[in-house]
Amino acid sequence: MSGWGEAQTAALLLSEVLLALGLGPLLIGLVRRVKSRSQRRTGPGLLQPYRDLAKQLGKGTVYSETSSGLTRYSTWIGFGALLAAVPFVPWFFLPSPIGFSGDLIVLVGLLALSRFMTAVTALDAGSTFGGMGSTRDMWLGALFEPTFLLVIFAWGAPSGSTQASAIVLHGASLGLTHLSPALLLASAAFAVLLLAETGRLPVDNPATHLELTMVHEAMVLELGGRDLALIDWGKSVRFLLLLELFVAVLLPWGDALSLGLASLALALGLLVAKLFGASLLLGNLETRVAKWRLFRVGDLAVLSWVLALGSISLTYLVGVG
Repeated sequence: MSGWGEAQTAALLLSEVLLALGLGPLLIGLVRRVKSRSQRRTGPGLLQPYRDLAKQLGKGTVYSETSSGLTRYSTWIGFGALLAAVPFVPWFFLPSPIGFSGDLIVLVGLLALSRFMTAVTALDAGSTFGGMGSTRDMWLGALFEPTFLLVIFAWGAPSGSTQASAIVLHGASLGLTHLSPALLLASAAFAVLLLAETGRLPVDNPATHLELTMVHEAMVLELGGRDLALIDWGKSVRFLLLLELFVAVLLPWGDALSLGLASLALALGLLVAKLFGASLLLGNLETRVAKWRLFRVGDLAVLSWVLALGSISLTYLVGVG
């Protein structure tokens, strides 16, 4: 972006990465806390994900005899892909300091790379559960990634751009008319996608250890120490990225448009409030739905496709942007 100094750009990008690293585990803890309280259980504390990460980072790593040297680096590559995706999501300042060097299609690719590296890590261990979980996870990716692309095109059509900051800026300029039927259909499709991409109910149960129902948990059974910490930390960052993208496009108001301290503080506070509100809704939703059988998840994928295609149809055929 023109007018940005290198120091300003680096500082803002670093603050976004640190925000993603620090806030991701907190939102996971909040969802768990809401679920446990809704089920009248004591449950883990809000900060338990941080304790788990600290515990795993303090342990050594043990590798399977069948593992190749790839496992030593695959978790780092997957985690790095998620951190590289952070600047492509709108946070608390607009427009993005990276300008037009990437858009939401790049985000899809980075998320897919992270998924692939986790699957490769599970397969490299040579366990039956790892193969089962990675196969299921890649199948889910093949089902829902087309929805992601359709939603991006539906969101980007009114602004003529697939860059997240341009989409959000255009939406904020429209006021409440931004909440058009086309946008709501695309956002509903993305909500279904979010559940699948982050392994939430009814697609996957992050709290289960039943062999026949595990997806993500089956892939990490052979991991421990630093590698497990990177996988879990990356999962929380993925959850935060998608949740932030959802609330930023659906509710595009409140981002800072200047580097003033007051505007940045207000925008950051509104960002945290939006994310906490969405996490509370998600936690309550998960107490009211059961996990679906694996092959019924295809029905959810079809639903998300139909919603996204309906949004595009409204935009291009009926002219409702």
